[in-house]
Amino acid sequence: FTSMARVAPSHDGKDMDAGARLRDLRDLRNAARQPKSTTAPVAAKAAPSRCRRIWLSFVDADCDGDVDWNDAEAVSSARLAEHFFSGRGMDRRFQRQLRSESRRPRQRGPLSDGEAREEAQPQVHRNALIMFASKVTGKVIEDQDDYWPIFVILEALLTFILWVIGATSEEEFFSAKAGLDSIFPGRTNMATHQDCADLRFQVWRWLTYQFSHSGLSHLGLNIFMLLVVGIRLERYHGHWRTLVIFNLGVICAAFNFAVIDGHASLIGMSGGVYALMGMTFGSLILNWHDTRYRRPELFMLVLLFLLDLAFAYFDSTSADSETSHSAHFGGYAAGVILGVLVGRNLDEEEQIQHAKTLRCERILQGIFASTGAVALLLVFAWMAQWPPRTLSDTTPWCWNRQVFNQSMFPDEFRYHCVRCQDQQCISMFEAMPNTEKVSFRICQQAGWSYSQ
Repeated sequence: FTSMARVAPSHDGKDMDAGARLRDLRDLRNAARQPKSTTAPVAAKAAPSRCRRIWLSFVDADCDGDVDWNDAEAVSSARLAEHFFSGRGMDRRFQRQLRSESRRPRQRGPLSDGEAREEAQPQVHRNALIMFASKVTGKVIEDQDDYWPIFVILEALLTFILWVIGATSEEEFFSAKAGLDSIFPGRTNMATHQDCADLRFQVWRWLTYQFSHSGLSHLGLNIFMLLVVGIRLERYHGHWRTLVIFNLGVICAAFNFAVIDGHASLIGMSGGVYALMGMTFGSLILNWHDTRYRRPELFMLVLLFLLDLAFAYFDSTSADSETSHSAHFGGYAAGVILGVLVGRNLDEEEQIQHAKTLRCERILQGIFASTGAVALLLVFAWMAQWPPRTLSDTTPWCWNRQVFNQSMFPDEFRYHCVRCQDQQCISMFEAMPNTEKVSFRICQQAGWSYSQ
């Protein structure tokens, strides 16, 4: 038995060895049939640094899991900046959420009538971002980024350089009133008169006052608003439209300033910045149905306008206010009108689909053009008066001082505010011993004791 156990033929073992040999031959034959790879193994993509990932996530530069981190062009600083200022971040997030919704597994089995109706509707995430998106047919304004913001960047650089040049010669650098006025003192700020010297016909002042600012905070705020508002506008509307509307806004801000606050002087480019804000509103009017996020944009524009109205009201009660809200409103109104008249209109690029809308827009443009022309005529008629007069003045005047004269004002022992229209009146008060200069705003608060 033991011998049989040792030398008995292993029939099952021979079958197993044959099967193994067949499998090995099959594997060798399949391996020989496969083409040999001639390419080098693909190197693993280098993960970006933590700071780079945070920056990419912040600007939302298409980092949807398919960005090639080795592609220097795709993740270059210029490309990221282009995506950041394009205004399409919300649109990209919206598209990603739609893709993730379409990839989400759906429940199998029979559906009720309500579930079937919901299944037939497009799946959209119900969050605050998607809630603000509106339906757009045809071209979308958020996708029309055809220009680089050349004018806006050059304007910011020129204004900053001029201010730095002038401020370096001042004792207090950060609060220095400097700019083009430092190179040509008293000849570039916006003013209609200096005492009774008539400056209305020095028309270069209507533009040159934008290149001077009263301190680094004033300059920094204007440049910040210029970049935030202007880059997106210039990328859509182009260089020439943005340049023309900005500078016409500066001029119209000077006109409104002359009518409402014409006894003061004006510096700063806030009139042009507010013209770009008004241009944003005018562009929204023309391209309402072509703007995906039109409702939140309208809400923000109205909110900013109401806040400016509130600031203007509270500043009007202070004699120390240096903010010219009249220039702001003049620039804003010019921006709205010019944005409707000459702004880029996507309906004109799709005339067949929007023929009816274009007819309505032509009527609206006619109304805005007539309103602007009438406003300009009224401004020129008002500025033709001499001595100058603002809307709040009961009488025109061009010279003001504070005078201490008990014989002329015996009732109160104090300085009194006086104002004159001609040289005879001025000579009378200049001959008095206690005559001092004073801000006309203080006199408006205290009241005028003498008006010619």
